[in-house]
Amino acid sequence: MKGNKIMVVEDESIIAEDIRMSLINNGYVVSSLVSVGEIAIEKVKEDKPDLILMDIMLAGKMDGIQTAGMIQTMFNIPVIYLTAYCDDKIIERAKITSPFGYLIKPFKDRELYIAIEMSLYKHKLDTELKESKEFYEGILEGIVTGVWVADINDVIIYSNNGMKAIFPELITGVKVMTTWEFFKPYYLRAKETLEPFHYEGVPFVVTGKAPKYYSGWLIPRKEDGIFKGMICTVESIHTQA
Repeated sequence: MKGNKIMVVEDESIIAEDIRMSLINNGYVVSSLVSVGEIAIEKVKEDKPDLILMDIMLAGKMDGIQTAGMIQTMFNIPVIYLTAYCDDKIIERAKITSPFGYLIKPFKDRELYIAIEMSLYKHKLDTELKESKEFYEGILEGIVTGVWVADINDVIIYSNNGMKAIFPELITGVKVMTTWEFFKPYYLRAKETLEPFHYEGVPFVVTGKAPKYYSGWLIPRKEDGIFKGMICTVESIHTQA
């Protein structure tokens, strides 16, 4: 990952220069050296760095934690804190901004290098995972077939738009076994056998409307033979069984 752009936010010029030289020697590009939080936010917009080294104690109205918090809400850029302080209150404040690292001054060049490489790698994985999640959720939300997922406690944790159109009363947080009495026998069969089960002509009753009959699949989620939840599809429809 050499060649990545690193922004250094540090209000002690000698330390900032030492960090800059260390970064250059390790093959990174230093996009800018900044000493004030407000300026750092503006420079992020211009430079678009791959990672930010953020001193917690800064000149100006904003400290490093406040600055990192602002950057977190505006940009998808990993931050590593640099500080001479390891006070528990400071650490608790810093944790809220979800930093990718926390280095106590003085630190060695090798420690800085490892922290940067690990942070860049983790950020890459996080970004890929998020993109993958958005991609597959986009597919699920775009299909007409209803899909919902229950957790190990039979509580709905996901329901796509197709399912919401079929059964608006099915929302995340409800428990299948108590909310859907008419569906309980089919659900229990799939849960107890841990095998996919195709149900047919089940009346889905929406309050104030006549029942509609659907078919689909109940697919248990399992790990080492232990039930971990359920995936259900609601596919075909006919007005009367």
